[in-house]
Amino acid sequence: MTGESREAVRAFGLVTLALCLAALVIDGLDYQLLALTAPLILAEWGVARADFGTAMAAALFGMALGAAAGGWLGDKVGRVRALALAVVLFGCATLAVSRTHDVAALAALRVLGGVGFGAAGPNALALGSEWLPVRFRTYVVALLAVGTPAGGMIGAAALPAMLPSLGWRGVFVALGALAVVLGIVLLAVLREPPHPAAGPAAQRGRLLSSQFARLNAGVGLSFAALTAIVYGLGAWMPSFLTAAGFTLDQALTASLTFNACSILGAFAAGWLARAQGSRRVMWASALATAALLAGFGATLDAAPGARLAIDALAAAVGFAASVGITTLYAMATLLYPADVRASGIGLGMTSGRVGGIAMSFAGGYLLDFAGGSASVLFGALALTALLATSAAWLVRGHLPASGLAVS
Repeated sequence: MTGESREAVRAFGLVTLALCLAALVIDGLDYQLLALTAPLILAEWGVARADFGTAMAAALFGMALGAAAGGWLGDKVGRVRALALAVVLFGCATLAVSRTHDVAALAALRVLGGVGFGAAGPNALALGSEWLPVRFRTYVVALLAVGTPAGGMIGAAALPAMLPSLGWRGVFVALGALAVVLGIVLLAVLREPPHPAAGPAAQRGRLLSSQFARLNAGVGLSFAALTAIVYGLGAWMPSFLTAAGFTLDQALTASLTFNACSILGAFAAGWLARAQGSRRVMWASALATAALLAGFGATLDAAPGARLAIDALAAAVGFAASVGITTLYAMATLLYPADVRASGIGLGMTSGRVGGIAMSFAGGYLLDFAGGSASVLFGALALTALLATSAAWLVRGHLPASGLAVS
């Protein structure tokens, strides 16, 4: 055990963790807000789902840039400044979305907001983990990783009550303002860790050097695959379920179930990574996700009215995919040394956004190509899940059962 692993948890570390989690929850809520309100916007503007895919994917373009640039900025000028700037940026962009009236303007603002969405993640994960002792870091990463699904869950739960009084535009105003206020609080309260400690890969080096080649490739490919699945379902689930005969409230309930079980999966990953090691967890998560997606698509086509079965499958996919994503976050946080930690997390997240962009664009076309059937979409998602095994066989150094050192 290192000196840091015996260090006591300090009150300021818990405050930092809470604020970083709040930033990621708002990040996830603001990001998923467009997907949750898409049926209303489509009806108001009279545009096709395939045409709306540009707006759906726009934030992911910004997120791909923001994750890489934000991680680099956090390593260079400090996590706190980079995180606060990211939250204020996506808050302002969310406010501005409420004034849009066409897909082009909406897409442009979502790119800008996406830069903020992307930059928040690596800095919040690095900052939150660096203020807590090493022995708790797999659990810290698991807690912080629930930010995006928690935001989606809160949005899916709150939207039916908020929409009648505020409308979709008013909801964007309220949540954008909340993000701006939080960004100011982050800058006023948080501070940089005094001595960021290196993770288990103690040797320092350039992120793109041969030292990290297999880690970069394995984590990056798996992030791309699993994020494509999560964002593809998050973006299109309300649309393909309403097309299958579900009401909007029922579709939002399925999205709520998907995100709620993603949170459970993230928490489970913190324990599983320590109990089984990251290699076994990645194999199990990827293969289970592939099988569940195949079952989801088959059930939706064969029995579209089987609401309980659809909700259960949405829950199971959310759980399995989230276990894999959170394990990848733990690998990036613990296997990259402190001087490139935020950049390493950002690189993995950027790879994930690339996968998300591809699936957000492709989702509408795959649904339309199949004449409304979800079979083609879910077949593509199931094959994508198999690519997530990359982190299991490409990465040489894995978190062992202790979760504290490289095997």
